[in-house]
Amino acid sequence: MKLSSLATVGFLFATSLSARAHDFWLEPASYRSQEPSAVALQFKVGHKEDTSHWNLSWDRIVALRTYSSNGVSDMAASVVPKTSMLPGMAKTVELSPGTHVIGFESYHATSVLKAKKFNQYAKDEGLTEILAHREARGQNDIAGKELYSRKAKTIVQVGEAITDNAIKPIGHTLEIVPLEHPYKLSDNTLSVQVLFKGKPLSNALIDAASLVDHSVEVQAVKTDSEGKATFKVNVEGPVMLNTVWGVPLTNSSAADFETYFSSLTFEYVQ
Repeated sequence: MKLSSLATVGFLFATSLSARAHDFWLEPASYRSQEPSAVALQFKVGHKEDTSHWNLSWDRIVALRTYSSNGVSDMAASVVPKTSMLPGMAKTVELSPGTHVIGFESYHATSVLKAKKFNQYAKDEGLTEILAHREARGQNDIAGKELYSRKAKTIVQVGEAITDNAIKPIGHTLEIVPLEHPYKLSDNTLSVQVLFKGKPLSNALIDAASLVDHSVEVQAVKTDSEGKATFKVNVEGPVMLNTVWGVPLTNSSAADFETYFSSLTFEYVQ
């Protein structure tokens, strides 16, 4: 089994992701259920086998909501913060038949990396605006300071009723939107569109990874002029798509750049 991408919609990368230990995603206890039920949710960070529970706490949450075909439900009251004894989690209300998107947004945090490490990180993540900004100002030899925040979505299916809310944006600043429903793929092919502040984002690097078979090589595609990319998924089980985008900050003493991390998880079954 392998997870491969279609070069016909973007430039194909076989990148080394050793620097990407900051992947963040939502992991439901079950991506699919036959009967209406509540779904527990964990918050994960890491890369391949090197994963851990994100430090979930009240002061880091901007929003945590369930988006269904019949409306939006706030999940804040269900949050159990991470402690030395608990991994941190949240739980939906009982989900009715249909497709449900759970969306999360974090507050900003600050990161400072030495020049060489920051440049490599920006290159690996395809942060072209940040790289061009540093090059134009002769800043390649100074540390990079950024504000960053996390956006994440996961798609849960209850019963057989497929609803189209899975292919609609929910309004995250940086968002991966499926163009086909991930739970009714006809030929293992999934196209997505990346939106930044509601508009298609070109030249964004999306990587796709199996969350169960860590021996699979992670590959990635850059979005086209319409912010679109297509992946061929051949690995059963949970899959994560992940993208990062950053822009220079002006007149800010807090940081030089603002960076957004966005992920989408779902389960693929052949």
